Amino acid sequence: MPKMTWSTLPAWALLACRDILRAGTSDHRLHETLNDALGIITAIPELGLGSNAAVYVADCSSDGHKLFHHRQCEDVTMPRIIDPDDVAGSFPEGWGRSSLYPIPLCVDENQPVIGAVLLFGRTAKRLSAEKLSILRIICQELGRIIVNRIGQGGSLMNIVELSTDEIYIFNPRSLAITRANTTASIRTGHTAAALTAMTTASLKVDMSEVEYRKRLEPLIIGRCTNISFDCYQRRRNGTVYPVKVHVWRIREQETDLFAEVAVAAADQRKAFGLLEQVFDAIPGGIGVFDNRSRLVMANRRLYDLMSIPPEQFPPGSRFEDILRYNAERGEWGEGDYEAMIHERLEQAELGLPYSFEREKASGRSLLVRSEPLSQGGYVLSYTDITLRKRAERDLIRDRDELEETVRQRTAEIEAQAAALEEALTQEKNINAMQRQFVAMTSHEFRTPLAIIDGAAQRLIRKRGGIEPEFLVEKTHQIRAAVARMVELMESFLSAGRIDTGKVELVLSACSLRKLIDQAITRQKIFSQGHRFECDVLDLPPVVRCDALAMSQVITNLLSNAVKYAPRAPDILIRGWEEDGFAVISVRDEGVGIDAEDIPKMFQTYFRARTSTGIAGTGIGLSLVKQVVTLHGGDIKVESQRGQGSTFTFRLPIRGPSKEPAGMVSVSEEASAA
Repeated sequence: MPKMTWSTLPAWALLACRDILRAGTSDHRLHETLNDALGIITAIPELGLGSNAAVYVADCSSDGHKLFHHRQCEDVTMPRIIDPDDVAGSFPEGWGRSSLYPIPLCVDENQPVIGAVLLFGRTAKRLSAEKLSILRIICQELGRIIVNRIGQGGSLMNIVELSTDEIYIFNPRSLAITRANTTASIRTGHTAAALTAMTTASLKVDMSEVEYRKRLEPLIIGRCTNISFDCYQRRRNGTVYPVKVHVWRIREQETDLFAEVAVAAADQRKAFGLLEQVFDAIPGGIGVFDNRSRLVMANRRLYDLMSIPPEQFPPGSRFEDILRYNAERGEWGEGDYEAMIHERLEQAELGLPYSFEREKASGRSLLVRSEPLSQGGYVLSYTDITLRKRAERDLIRDRDELEETVRQRTAEIEAQAAALEEALTQEKNINAMQRQFVAMTSHEFRTPLAIIDGAAQRLIRKRGGIEPEFLVEKTHQIRAAVARMVELMESFLSAGRIDTGKVELVLSACSLRKLIDQAITRQKIFSQGHRFECDVLDLPPVVRCDALAMSQVITNLLSNAVKYAPRAPDILIRGWEEDGFAVISVRDEGVGIDAEDIPKMFQTYFRARTSTGIAGTGIGLSLVKQVVTLHGGDIKVESQRGQGSTFTFRLPIRGPSKEPAGMVSVSEEASAA
């Protein structure tokens, strides 16, 4: 089969490489990026791979490859270390090795292998040689991502002078120093020129050049990107001092550079002391463990949250012993302690981030997190979430109580709705009875009222021996009383017609000033103790309305003003024009209305609490409201208890703009009132 190259890759492989490249250039963390890239590879339908996948990188401390990242391994237990020469042998006996595909991890076929990518087929059927070749090319993109993220440091030339540690840039073949920073000159006592004439190995006291080169070998062959070791440096004056040496391989466009950073032990102790202070200031518990699961450092809060004595578990203690201490005193409940200890220790040493919540025997709830360190080891953090968990439980309890309250309230509302429906039915029956009463009273009382009116007219014509002035005065009072009773009957009839929707407005050009003067004249007959102050000169000359209906409205408002202000004689009537409307207000200084009664004042048969002891039917204001509304206007009331009331209504000067709902017809009349 011809060798597979980029130019011969099928379209689906090129698309996969493009998507991996896009994931690699995101700002996500490396583990998130690898997870996205592995997801792209395992989702390629042409390869038929399962969702399980893992990335291993070369371990400089051994000849194996160490687990660096894995994805969805619920049904597969990934070994922490694999033998690159026998990957299948690193898995448990009897495992389905026929579906395993160990792909070498490198950036190019001509570059050294830095690890392996383990992929798994969904079935035992093996991939063809062509598809395996394509898979190797695709996995090279993973190698480039890892090398660029971990090995890419850029050029150090611009930052070496700012470091407080010794930094040497050197040639990996000759070990000759090509550049050193000012700190290196100060620490060693050599000038910058003198250092460039030396090698990094010549500065070491307890290490020969052969041993130093052996240390660098993993970097040179590409097995890892950095190494660390302890040694002693020699100053120009012959004195020595301990240092921690870190060597990095920095990839550049033309050639790779090697950088050595020597950290003095005194500076390490100073930095370590500062780090301890920072650790103790953190509100949560923090513990740092090395790659052998031994405690490197911890803050006081960690001992408090884990309830373990600091003197019993100082730095250097094994994490296994801490776990066993908690298990033996019942922190984990019942079960096989050793199995649980082994499981949690293995999870921590796996080198992958994880988190979980646990509740201690004391009732305290903790959130436990583990974050791996790039050089091996991990950081455990413990956060007290007792208050949060308690709040969650309270929230659940409150939610359940609220649901129960809602159920009860719903039942009550349903019962109230049923009662309201029953009351509504009863009210409809009462309304029907009231309409019957109105019809009956209007029919029964019209005849005797007509007789009284006729008798009064005969008395006027046939005066006899009665003093004429006295007879005329009394006769006019009788007729006025009869007219008032007829008006009352007309109110009942009008209310009945409106309730049944049988209303006919006779619209004409009316003078509201004249209607007001007539209503005041009639009212003075019954209310000789009241004074009517009228200011209506600003009203428009004529308004298109039903003269009889508007007369009822004005008469009703004046009658109410007199009735509910028995000891306040002044009644103020004002009228003016505003935005195409005629506005009329009637003000009294009477008993007033309670604030909670005001919204109900225009309801049929409703009477305010301040009207107790004053005769009335509760029909008048309802009739006023409906007549004004039929004319396309509106009415409102302003009042306070004990301080009188002001009723103000507005009528469109040109009459209703359209036929109001509930009217049977509208007729026009040419003459003005």
